[in-house]
Amino acid sequence: MAEQPSSEIGYFLSYSRADEKFALRLARDLRARGVAMWVDQLDIRPSEHWDRAIERAVRDCRGLVVILSPRSVASDNVADEISYAIDSGKSVLPVMIERCTLPLRLTRMQVVDATGDYDRALEQCVGELARRDGIIAAPKLEEPPRAALDANQVAAARQRLTELVGPIANRLVDKAAARADSMQDLHEMLAQHIPGAAERERFVAQGGAKPREKAPAAAAQREPAPRAEIGPAELDSISALMTRYVGPVAPVLVKRESRSSASLNDLREQLASHIPDQRDRAEFLREAEAR
Repeated sequence: MAEQPSSEIGYFLSYSRADEKFALRLARDLRARGVAMWVDQLDIRPSEHWDRAIERAVRDCRGLVVILSPRSVASDNVADEISYAIDSGKSVLPVMIERCTLPLRLTRMQVVDATGDYDRALEQCVGELARRDGIIAAPKLEEPPRAALDANQVAAARQRLTELVGPIANRLVDKAAARADSMQDLHEMLAQHIPGAAERERFVAQGGAKPREKAPAAAAQREPAPRAEIGPAELDSISALMTRYVGPVAPVLVKRESRSSASLNDLREQLASHIPDQRDRAEFLREAEAR
């Protein structure tokens, strides 16, 4: 492996303190593989001012490795670190450790899935960082020839994903299809970009996944709660309000989230999760409830 340059601190690890155990494990393993990582708990000296040290590290880092979980996507600090890195033209590598709604600014990026096989996710991180800047030599793995995906099935997946996330689906499908070994693999990669858990499961199932085991008989007999209809006027009103916070993508988000919302209040809560700033979220909810 090539020697790490001393003029840069390397990659800044952005995470929620609630995910500290995983974050420190990943940082140490990446360091062991030759990746220069900066972690607040490992690299801030006792005499340093904590906030200033983090600001300096985000400013001077080569790029950002961000741990994604329901806790981190709700963190204003993590959102600020992501925004600063992207606005500064720095490389950002998202690593998902629990299923969650991707921040809007990360929806165009390839996400490393660490929700299952940790060792595989670690290798993906090492390889991706190597390809981005050549600090380390990416491991060469002997892989069997990859079978070509069926063009008609890829087109069908593209259409289904477009209905869920909008025009960005074309780019997501093209990138995933270049890496997927099977249609099931393709659907699992693409599902990372679908916010709703129910929509993700349906999408993956369309790729040929085995159905989940049925719940116990007593639970299976429970009647689902009735779904309240949300009228077109209500959708138009909340779309107009949402546009103030997320821009032109608002109608796509409203249409997508309304499919899995049990009520208008449920829809408001789901939409609020797409607004990164805590104060803006609170203001959105107040105005939405008043309409």
